[in-house]
Amino acid sequence: MAVAPEASASSRSHDFKYDAFLSFRGEDTRTTFTTDLFQALKAADLKPFMDDDGIKRGNTITSELEGAIRNSRVSIIIFSENYASSSWCLNELLYIFDQYRSQTKTHGIFPLFYRVDPSIVLNDKEDDKREKQFEKALDEREKTFGKKKVDQWREVLIGCGLVAEFPFPNQKYSFPLDFSHDTVRTTGKEVGTSIKEAPVFRYDELLSYASMANRENFIELLDGELRSSNFIPFKAESNGMDREEDDTSELDAAISRSRSSVIVFSRNYAYSPRSETKRLVIIPVFYGVSKDQIRMQAERLAASLPGMYDKQFKREKVERWKEAIIGVAQLPAAVAFSGAATKRHLKQIVEAIKEKADRRPLPPV
Repeated sequence: MAVAPEASASSRSHDFKYDAFLSFRGEDTRTTFTTDLFQALKAADLKPFMDDDGIKRGNTITSELEGAIRNSRVSIIIFSENYASSSWCLNELLYIFDQYRSQTKTHGIFPLFYRVDPSIVLNDKEDDKREKQFEKALDEREKTFGKKKVDQWREVLIGCGLVAEFPFPNQKYSFPLDFSHDTVRTTGKEVGTSIKEAPVFRYDELLSYASMANRENFIELLDGELRSSNFIPFKAESNGMDREEDDTSELDAAISRSRSSVIVFSRNYAYSPRSETKRLVIIPVFYGVSKDQIRMQAERLAASLPGMYDKQFKREKVERWKEAIIGVAQLPAAVAFSGAATKRHLKQIVEAIKEKADRRPLPPV
C-alpha cells in the first residue's frame, strides 16, 4: 500500500513534474516487470520517471535522479532479489526516504515486493535462509561503506517493510502484467488522478510461425526489419521459450501484451503446437504456400486423430486449432511469396502492420 504525503494541501500546491518515480534493480526487472509497469502508467495517462539504462552508475546517485525524485508525487520502490546488492539502489532509496520524512511531507512512498516477501527487509524469518538475502548483502556492504552507512540503509529498508502491504503472491496474480495493473490503479488513487483504463502492451507484434518456416532465416530477417523500423516484436526463441512444449502460460502472457500478431503460414505451420492465433489484429503472411494449402493442412491435422496428436492433446483442442487456422487463412494476406524473402517482401509486411493494424511503434523506454 502506498503511503501518501501527510500534508495534502502542501502536496497539492507543489508543482510536480512526475506522478511516480520508479526505483528498481535493473538486472532483476528492467526488461520485464518495470518496463511493463512504466508502459502501463503511461497508458493510464500518468507521468512516470524511469531512469535510462545508459546512465553511468557509481556509489552515489546523480543530481538528475535526485531532481526526478523531488519532482515526483510518489516513489514506487520495486524490491526484488538483488535490490540490496546495489549501493546505487540503496542510496537512491535513502534519498527517497529522506524526501518522504521531510518537513514538507509532499512525497509519498509505494513499496512493492516483486517475487520476494516483505520480511526480506524486516529480516524477521530467522529460519528462512532465502529471506535473509538482504541482510547478507548488507553485511557485505559494511566491508566497503562502514557500519554507519549500512545502518542507515537498514533503517530505511525496515521503514519500507513496515508500511508495505503489496507483495506479489503467485496465487493471486497469473502474470506480472496483472500486478502492474493493480499497481497503476493504486498509484492513480494515491496521487489523486483519474486514470484511463486502457490496454497495456509490451510488444508491437507477436511473430507466430512453425519452426520450419525459419528457412533462409526469414523470421530473423523479419524480426530485424521490424526492429530497424522501431517496432518491438516478440519472438519465442529470443525470450528463452521452447516452442515444442505445451506450457502455454508464458505464451499467453506474451500474446496478451502484444498489440497484433503476424501469422507466418508455411508448409508445416499447422503441425506446430505453437499455432498462436489469439489476437484481434492479425497480419497473415503466406510463405511459400497458398490459402488452400493451409486449409488442407488444417483438415489433415484434424483427420490425424486418433494418432500422435491424440496422445498429446485433446480432440477439442485440435478442432479449435483447425477452426482458428482456417479462419485466419481466409483473412486478406499482408504479403504472399513463393521464393526467397527479399527486402521488398519484408518492407511490405512492415507497411501492412502500420496500415492494417493502424499501429505506430511503441515509444522507447
